[in-house]
Amino acid sequence: MENRSTISGVPHPYLEGYSVLPKLRKIRPSEVFQYNEKHFQRCLAEKQLASQSQQIEVEDKLNESLRHAVREFILSEYPIALQPVETLAELAIQMQEDFVIHAMDGEQDWMAYGHVSLPSGWKPEEKVGQQLRDLHAPIPGMKLENSLQLVEAMVHSGPFERFIWSVVHEDKLNFHPDLPKQSFNPLRPVLFIKVERQVTVGFPEAGGALFLLHESLIPTEEIVVQALFDAIRAMNPAEREYKGLQDCDLGLLPWLESL
Repeated sequence: MENRSTISGVPHPYLEGYSVLPKLRKIRPSEVFQYNEKHFQRCLAEKQLASQSQQIEVEDKLNESLRHAVREFILSEYPIALQPVETLAELAIQMQEDFVIHAMDGEQDWMAYGHVSLPSGWKPEEKVGQQLRDLHAPIPGMKLENSLQLVEAMVHSGPFERFIWSVVHEDKLNFHPDLPKQSFNPLRPVLFIKVERQVTVGFPEAGGALFLLHESLIPTEEIVVQALFDAIRAMNPAEREYKGLQDCDLGLLPWLESL
């Protein structure tokens, strides 16, 4: 089923159901960054707020060649002019995207850098230095034995794009695990789909890849209700628990079915 886009340009990946498979789509370098003024301003505002209470920058054994390659790529390809600052942190706060840099040396790989203000339920400081297989270990159904091949594809091929989605009940982008999270209330139902656009860009000469994370929200009035209902109903118990939907049979699904 084709991803429908709204007026705001946000795709609807739940139309294809829920899957942990990579579903990578190869894109052109010119498609790596997607700029929308409304999204841009909102992301920057929420990133600024997050910087006041969260650890958003982490680093572990990031070589200078990879650091330089990522910095120069962003400065040359970003769709609006960014200040040519020296540090990755100074660059990141000008962007709507969060990003991670993943390094590779032979058969070893690790998260070497992260500037993540708007995470979807994870802490950057707990993940830095980990292999891709360890980063993905909490996700039910992930084929971790293929993690090295995924890293090689990130570094040597691409750029690639994929989307992941979550059901949330707040009009916000930051779902850091230390922040309180609203659950579904059938008496005052609030529903959004949080869509995370993930893009990888490889730098084989520098031994690593850039991993971009762009967060958006789809409000209730733009959701294809039947498709969302079917996607959630088809999840297995482990998937529902991972996505925070373990109690959806008692509240969210009956409410969706009534719409």
